[in-house]
Amino acid sequence: MAAEDSLRFHPEVVSDLREAIGWYSEISQDLANDFRQVIDASLGRLVANPELYPHAFDDVRFVRVRTFPYLVLYKNMNEVPFVLGIFHGASDPSKWRQRASS
Repeated sequence: MAAEDSLRFHPEVVSDLREAIGWYSEISQDLANDFRQVIDASLGRLVANPELYPHAFDDVRFVRVRTFPYLVLYKNMNEVPFVLGIFHGASDPSKWRQRASS
């Protein structure tokens, strides 16, 4: 089963990914492909053990993306991780909170 089959996603996650992949593509297509792969691996780790990761705030947790300065923010909803966003680690945390409350 693919990681995505065991997750739900906020509608803006697609935009998050497009923006990040687009940025890395401008540098190198190989770098963009590497980013895609580590995001997929991060989602797989999340599905395998959603309770393992620390809280960012309230009931929102995060998975640190390996090699890249990104975080996958999520919360468990009815025992299914709901991915709120894929954010650069230096982005404004108020953006994270806003997404979590929507």
